Amino acid sequence: MTPGTDWIDQAQRLVEAVRDNLASHEASVPDRPAHSADCRWCPICQAAAVVRGERPEVSAALADLLTAAATALRTVAAAGQPAESTAETPQESEPPAPVQQIEIA
Repeated sequence: MTPGTDWIDQAQRLVEAVRDNLASHEASVPDRPAHSADCRWCPICQAAAVVRGERPEVSAALADLLTAAATALRTVAAAGQPAESTAETPQESEPPAPVQQIEIA
């Protein structure tokens, strides 16, 4: 098994375990139908409702969150960039010494 496919196998096992757990939970609750079309409690149906456009308030909040995250990432990336020098003249100061002597008393 290569390291690139290891996480895929682990994800598949995780999905199968969650599916088996949900199936056993649904079998233990006889009052509730298996998985109706108007499901409002499981996160999978909630995500599907957002994708279908049935929950515009969640879509708007998610868009705001992603915009804020993108802005923060741009700010961090810009802070890591060296400042662009507009002056075309070479620097007149000497570079710092590579070694500094420290006196210990």
